[in-house]
Amino acid sequence: PPPQETLVIALEQLYALGALNHRGELTKLGRRMAEFPCDPCMSKMIIASEKSVAAMLSCNAAVFYRPKAMVIHADAARKGFWVPGGDHLTLLNVYNRWKGTNYSTQWSQFTLQCMENFVQFRTMKKARDIRDQLEGLLERVEIEQVFDSF
Repeated sequence: PPPQETLVIALEQLYALGALNHRGELTKLGRRMAEFPCDPCMSKMIIASEKSVAAMLSCNAAVFYRPKAMVIHADAARKGFWVPGGDHLTLLNVYNRWKGTNYSTQWSQFTLQCMENFVQFRTMKKARDIRDQLEGLLERVEIEQVFDSF
């Protein structure tokens, strides 16, 4: 058996992720997380990311733009957001980078990065609005929300 200290650390991590309640019992979120064949942090990230990806796909507008005069630069910038696993994860990466700036809406570093990386800032703002709306709807129909810290 693993050392007791290792078990305690694992239980603390599961509690911090919301997979266990204060009595050490598996929560609904914990049951959902257990379905994924990966570590607990990764499974929570997968579950928590669904609202962000849905919001990005619901914008009906391009996240990236490609000015004719700068196609090569635009394509190179887009590759900077690319992650293995496809377009959905790339969109999630773009959204999470903006989230990492605390959703800055001023002409801040991320806004300048949008311009430099050929990302449509208006589309990002719309995605955030849609995501907020989705969270409100989930709450209204009493579907347990996963609060991500990723």
